[in-house]
Amino acid sequence: MDFELEDLEPIKQKKRKRKRIRKWSIARHCVQIFILLFFLSPLVLVEVEGENFFYGSLSSSQIFGIPLSDPFSALQVTLASRQIIWSYLGGALIIFLGYLLIRGRVFCSWVCPVNTLLEVTDKIRKYVDLPDKPLDRKTKMYIAIVTLVLSFVMGVPIFEIISPIGNTMRSLIFSMGMGLWFLLAIVLFDLVVSRRGWCRYLCPLGGLYQSIGKFGLFRVKFDHNRCMGCDMCRSVCLSDPDILEPSINRLEMYVSDADCTLCGKCVDNCPVEALSITIKKQDLVKLDAHREEKKKWYKGA
Repeated sequence: MDFELEDLEPIKQKKRKRKRIRKWSIARHCVQIFILLFFLSPLVLVEVEGENFFYGSLSSSQIFGIPLSDPFSALQVTLASRQIIWSYLGGALIIFLGYLLIRGRVFCSWVCPVNTLLEVTDKIRKYVDLPDKPLDRKTKMYIAIVTLVLSFVMGVPIFEIISPIGNTMRSLIFSMGMGLWFLLAIVLFDLVVSRRGWCRYLCPLGGLYQSIGKFGLFRVKFDHNRCMGCDMCRSVCLSDPDILEPSINRLEMYVSDADCTLCGKCVDNCPVEALSITIKKQDLVKLDAHREEKKKWYKGA
């Protein structure tokens, strides 16, 4: 039976009308909302007498009697006080190992309230042409080191004084504080200087998680047989589009850059479903050979 091109048009229109469910973005936003409500829950669930099952902030909290601490905050406090509190460090170790197992910077896109806010400014950029000055992504690692050194020298946990993460949560529960003003400065920096400038280049907490970003079980995987190089993944990346370059150029099957936050936006927005988030496999002999061959070609060129 012969088909004319016109016969295929209704099928094409039907496919265009069908919207893909952006499952990773939906899941991530659900986690962000849950964490926000969870940390605000003491306002409603707090007991006047007796012990509460939970209290605290993203910097330090206790759940069912188990102390949990932000690793970067714990390092600052330990260096500033010049004494080791094993229960405090133990709580930080639990969190640290969790992110180490999944992937370092997953905190930044799935948990951090600053990222949640900056996704709103991303929407503004869709309609307004704003500056986007690129900086060195390693800067945040250097800032993290300097912060730890200053905490030790000055005897004060430097970043915790202005941390937009811890202060935002405390301000929502208690009152306006310096953290909210610092948060406003981050938003302005994002709008008038560099897109996601704080998260990509300056946040010391992001720098800590970047330092362990090469580890973890999960990766964004490229199916090179499907990928058509449309660059849609680059346009929506919450970290930095450059981290996708090796995979787009078929040098890597998995995004290996330590700055990947596993936000899932590249996966959700790929028009041919060439990307996925999965556990990295090691048996990639053919890809390794292809990658080495292509690297030699680039060097020769």
